Amino acid sequence: MRIALIIPEDTPPTGGNSISAHRMQAALAEAGHEAEMLLFRPQIRGFDVYHAWNATRVGSRLVEDGINPEQIVATWTGTDLWQDWVADPAGNKRRIDPIRYQVTFTEDGRTRLLQDAPDWESRLVVIPPSVDIEHFEPQGPQVKTVHPLILVAGGVRPVKRSAWAVDLVEMLREKTRRNYQLAIAGPVREEGEWRRVQERAAGKSWVHLLGNLSQDEMPAWYRACDIFLNSSEVEGVSNAIMEAMACGALVLATDIRGNRALVADERTGLLFSDEVDFLAQVQYIQEHPRQVGEMRRAARRQIVARHSRSHEAKRYERLYEDCFSIRGCCR
Repeated sequence: MRIALIIPEDTPPTGGNSISAHRMQAALAEAGHEAEMLLFRPQIRGFDVYHAWNATRVGSRLVEDGINPEQIVATWTGTDLWQDWVADPAGNKRRIDPIRYQVTFTEDGRTRLLQDAPDWESRLVVIPPSVDIEHFEPQGPQVKTVHPLILVAGGVRPVKRSAWAVDLVEMLREKTRRNYQLAIAGPVREEGEWRRVQERAAGKSWVHLLGNLSQDEMPAWYRACDIFLNSSEVEGVSNAIMEAMACGALVLATDIRGNRALVADERTGLLFSDEVDFLAQVQYIQEHPRQVGEMRRAARRQIVARHSRSHEAKRYERLYEDCFSIRGCCR
């Protein structure tokens, strides 16, 4: 079976959809399938199954481009669900409706889609994403850095609110009088947000703009950080949070739907809703080292138990095989 794993054309190599598609490509190769990761372009042909990693930006365009929708699996990855769909559910439903299978990362995501598309009940499948737990694990080298270190990782674009992270840590430094360092890792996805980050970071020696780090480089940063900060406005299920949790990092994340699917407050990490809440949670971290250690260990256990690559791949493989069998005449 030949499977195309198609991501939005502007996705950098370290973007979430790219990481997910690469992970699936490796797992499918191990299972004996021929899988190829592609940036979206018109007239992609010659595959048995077309897996769209972003329902609105890839899935709907595959349908418009003439791909048999019975051959398409579309995964709702984050902004396509919590921004694109919410902004225009009727229009998106019309464009995506023919697709045979659609996947959400969480039950919450599935429920949100069914509010506007109840007739999709049999076509919406929940498959939690996975992480390479052997690559991202607590034991191993750490970068040498000044502590305490707060790490942010992810593409720099408005929904990630990287510039706000600088504001949060600046408030924290002023309140605590401690020399908190902030490291921001990730590719530039939107120039406006990148300019805001640069403006906020100007003249602040405690802000470190690391740029686009490879998957091989990230574990050493996750292990070194005292807090892994997610300041996003919208998330699907963040690869970066899963990687950090797998490395035993303490996650402090915005209290939004995608993050709540991973982070159970005061059990596998901490959640915050605004600046005041952020400061209170960091104070909790400072005052409760034993509980922090327990959260780090529980986070790793959760990732190992619920987010294995083999489980994710087998679930998708069943969908691919069904698409393949249904369209048999097109082999």
